[in-house]
Amino acid sequence: MSLKSRREYLNTMHERYCQANSRAEKSQLIDEVTGTLDYNRKYAIQVLNEPLLPVAKPPAKRSKSLLYLEAMPAIQRVWEALDYPCAERLHPVLLSTAEHLASHGELTLAATVREQLAEISRSTLARRLAKWRSPKPKFTLSNQKRLSRLRSEIPIAHYDWQEDRPGALEIDLVEHNGGAAIGHFGYTLSVVDAVSGYSRRRALLGRGQTGVLRELMLILSEWPFRPWGLHSDNGSEFLNDQLLRFCKTNNLTFTRSRPYRKNDNPHVEQKNRQFVREIVGYERYDTPEAITWLNSVYACLDIYANLFLPMRKVIAKERRGAHVHKSYDVARTPLERLKEAGVLEVQTLAQLERQLQNTSPLALHKELEDLIAMGPANEAAEIETVAQ
Repeated sequence: MSLKSRREYLNTMHERYCQANSRAEKSQLIDEVTGTLDYNRKYAIQVLNEPLLPVAKPPAKRSKSLLYLEAMPAIQRVWEALDYPCAERLHPVLLSTAEHLASHGELTLAATVREQLAEISRSTLARRLAKWRSPKPKFTLSNQKRLSRLRSEIPIAHYDWQEDRPGALEIDLVEHNGGAAIGHFGYTLSVVDAVSGYSRRRALLGRGQTGVLRELMLILSEWPFRPWGLHSDNGSEFLNDQLLRFCKTNNLTFTRSRPYRKNDNPHVEQKNRQFVREIVGYERYDTPEAITWLNSVYACLDIYANLFLPMRKVIAKERRGAHVHKSYDVARTPLERLKEAGVLEVQTLAQLERQLQNTSPLALHKELEDLIAMGPANEAAEIETVAQ
């Protein structure tokens, strides 16, 4: 019920209430008002006892003509020249800007127009500006809308711990900022197969979407078998149109973790600790030389980890009170797990077997230790010496 109809109804009920002769009749009228308007009973009694409520009158038509009509073209010209500001920003400089435009021949200021520009108030100016349409596009939160669209296109999921199809890849970025997330610094892109434990790493400077995709494509181009899924966290370096198009083009099922749930990415998080933090530590790497050094470490480490380092996988879980007891299988290297799964092509398998036979794990371990001991600064000095 509109306000006008409610007031008309209350006026009628007020007259009937005042003319009622008995308590029972007044109580019946009160019941009718509370039932119709859903009023509290005490409030209904108060309203019915008050004087008549005035019925809302239609707004009176404006009798006065609009002021400052002569100055409107000049105001619109100034508004355009200042890139369509609001009245609060336009009003203090309205007259001075108009005079400046007049000195350049952009408009003509008559005495009447100059007087009106000086007299017009900010509130009047705001009402006139509200009637004009600004050609500037309205600001929209395009990034948030784009991210919201991407989140709707990329489903939340996680790989089952019993997953047995190799090719379910988890990806993540590890920061190398030395504890201060200021400025430009390096990241490590980790890619891990959740089933076999096969993993690769690449370092890059910054976490731009194009750079992350470039390194990811490089890793996947050297992957020994064809993956079928890609799983990431909710960072914008992964949730973007470039990576989404890449996954659709290559028939990869792209999924994402629940926000702030690292356990949705357990395999890559474990490898981040074992093969990134325990190897290169928590130092800050923010130079191209440091990134080159990191990639040389990872080139050695990836071979060492995938061909020689055995790993165990959970094969059963059992809850015992507040704890979950896990059972593990026999430790095997990622290469052995891939061979058992039968996902390697004959040529790829033969190449990996030759690399396994021709590489000494002890020599590889020593090379890795030497690279880590050398550090990015020493490697940069060595490269400069060779160049000279």
